[in-house]
Amino acid sequence: MKEYDETEAVRLMGESIPAECRDTDSICEVLDLIYDYYDENGDLDIDIDEEDADVDITEIVMYIEKSFRKNAPTVLFTTEQITAMVKAEIAYEESLV
Repeated sequence: MKEYDETEAVRLMGESIPAECRDTDSICEVLDLIYDYYDENGDLDIDIDEEDADVDITEIVMYIEKSFRKNAPTVLFTTEQITAMVKAEIAYEESLV
């Protein structure tokens, strides 16, 4: 198993959204919130099978959007952009196995 590289995760997440939205600090906030979601749900090991992927991604996106309503990032991402970043991060995580 390869070691997780946060810089690589942020790069891949950034590639999943339009160039004008690629603010590294804001993407890092999304990444942090993904892991906050896992931490709060007692599941820091990302292990999503195909059947659960849509449900889990939706829950993660809702969690991130709720957090952003309280503390807006520098870049205001759309739901679609957040979803794309979450999917990119999960794909990266799964590529390490």
